[in-house]
Amino acid sequence: MSFSVSILATGSELLDGRVVDTNSNYVAQILSELGLKLRRVLVVDDDESELLIGLRQLMDVSDIVITSGGLGPTTDDLTRDIVSKFFGVGLYEEPAGRRHLEEFYAKRGRLMDESNLKQALLPVGSTMIPNELGTAPGFSMSNAGGPVVCSLSGVPREFKKMFNDSVLPLIKARATGVTELRRVNFKTFGVPESVVGKIVQSCDVPSEVTVSYRAAFPEVHVVLKYPAGFAIEDVAARVRKNLGLDVVFSEDAKASFSSAVQDLLLKEGATVATAESCTGGMIGATITSLPGSSAVYKGSVVSYSNSIKERILSVPSDILASHGAVSAEVVTIMARRVRELMGTTYGIAVSGVAGPDGGTSEKPVGTFFVAVSGPTGEWSLRCLYPGERHIVRNYATYVSLDLLRRQLSGLQLPESYPILASVRDL
Repeated sequence: MSFSVSILATGSELLDGRVVDTNSNYVAQILSELGLKLRRVLVVDDDESELLIGLRQLMDVSDIVITSGGLGPTTDDLTRDIVSKFFGVGLYEEPAGRRHLEEFYAKRGRLMDESNLKQALLPVGSTMIPNELGTAPGFSMSNAGGPVVCSLSGVPREFKKMFNDSVLPLIKARATGVTELRRVNFKTFGVPESVVGKIVQSCDVPSEVTVSYRAAFPEVHVVLKYPAGFAIEDVAARVRKNLGLDVVFSEDAKASFSSAVQDLLLKEGATVATAESCTGGMIGATITSLPGSSAVYKGSVVSYSNSIKERILSVPSDILASHGAVSAEVVTIMARRVRELMGTTYGIAVSGVAGPDGGTSEKPVGTFFVAVSGPTGEWSLRCLYPGERHIVRNYATYVSLDLLRRQLSGLQLPESYPILASVRDL
């Protein structure tokens, strides 16, 4: 049997839908890069007998079992107790754990309730795993030569640091003979997942490379996984070329769509302002969610009503009357005017019918128009993306930013979204 890692996640909040288990997902991604897979993930309620049964099951099939959660100061935090019972030992107060707790509260000018000292209790014979970001230290424990239990805080940011600092080195040391996998990432927007798959299939990807896809609406991510030492350059170049730079917005696994746009603005030394109707400020919120956005983003006019379009953005009333607020003519004026008002390099504008009401036969729900005004000219585009209100608004936000990305990159305006397979000559 190959080297195996399993996770025992504890907490009623994981079973009743209050909290999503992101810790297991994080470990799975890290292990995948090492050429390993999670053997099992078991989520158990805060019940001592259930936890003990679960731990025994995982220890029978795993080299390392990671427990997530159950190290806090309350009565339903049972991890240290069930690990102690599994190994048949008692608990002791770890001096370093007590000092950590006292210093943690002292630095914050808070009094530590005595109940918190429960977190300094560790199974006899275990090794403490520091928790620099929280109060509860973790621990690792095993019988000589047997599987190892690594108990970590369930708080995601604490879990990740404890895992990276203490558990990952242990996995790397023990998982001998495993071929590490590398990745090439292509993040795309504007092309359906089925079309992306067809494009990649045309690239003659060799058997040594595993292709995986992830639809993260409205993006589609393509990952090429390959063993360390394999010459991936030619394969990656074919995939890059066939997908196209107009579709691939980043090859950085950590990059977001908005961060890719921000990087282009920073590179050009350009700024942008937004005029939003149906999105109600979502474009501006998406841009300003990033650190450093003040260097590229100057402001917004949320012109939800026609009166604001007229008074603030100087959209002529006769244009509104003849073409309607949801039109290429209106969004073009909005983009041009907000650019002038804010003194920016680019202006973006959007207006549409997000629903569920307000659609017509000519402009059904899901119809929106986007415009970009910039140094190289003005673009406008009509889109139709039927769906729930939040989906339409989210998609309109992406299309708006994508038109800006295309102007910044010197790319062409697409005929429509989604971009279909026929334009790829497949």
